[in-house]
Amino acid sequence: MKFESNLPPVVGSQRSTALLRDLAAAFTQQMFFWGMDASVSSGNLFQKSGFQKSPSLGLKGTSCYSLPWQGGSIFLHGSCVGWLPGAGSPGLMFIRNTGKCFLWQGLEPPIPGKWPKELISSVDLFEDILVLTPFLEWWLEHEAWVSAEMGSAYRTNCYRSYKSLSKSKPWLTPENSVAWLHLLLENPGKVSRAKNFSRQVSA
Repeated sequence: MKFESNLPPVVGSQRSTALLRDLAAAFTQQMFFWGMDASVSSGNLFQKSGFQKSPSLGLKGTSCYSLPWQGGSIFLHGSCVGWLPGAGSPGLMFIRNTGKCFLWQGLEPPIPGKWPKELISSVDLFEDILVLTPFLEWWLEHEAWVSAEMGSAYRTNCYRSYKSLSKSKPWLTPENSVAWLHLLLENPGKVSRAKNFSRQVSA
C-alpha cells in the first residue's frame, strides 16, 4: 500500500522528533508482542482482558479489537493502533507501515489500510502529550496485567522471538521499555533517549 506520500511530515522540535522516533520503535516492537497476545494457545489475552473482537472493515481476514477507555476507546489492529476520545477531539494513531504516530481527527476508528489525509495530522510530543497519554497509560496497564496473568517470562519470550526475526530491530527489553514509558509520561521534557536509557540501566 503506497499511502505514505499522503501523510503529513513530522513537526516540532528536534528533541520531540527524536523522542517520537524512540516511541515509534517501541510501538513497532510492541505490536509484535500484541500479535502474540492475540494468539496465545490458552486464550486470546485481549478478549480475556475485556476487548471486543470484530472483523476488519478494511483488510480481509484480519480482526480489530476495541475497549472503552478513559471516556473514549482503545483500538487495535495489525496495521494500526490508537485511542479515540469520546468528545470528537483528536485521538492518537500509530501506523505500523510508516513507523510513525499521528493525530487522528475521525469520530470513528480508522479503517485499516485507508488513511484519509484530511483526518490525519502530525504529532508534537510535547504539545500533544495529553493526546498520547491515555493510550500509553493503557499500554502500561496491559503490560502489568499480562505479567500477572502469564508471568514475567512470557514477555521475555516474546522479546526473544522478536529478536530472532531477520528484519526486526529490537528496542529496549520489556522491563526497560516499561520503565522508559513510565518516565515519558512522568516527565517528557527530561526523559532520556532510549539508547542512553539503555546505557544507564546497564551501567
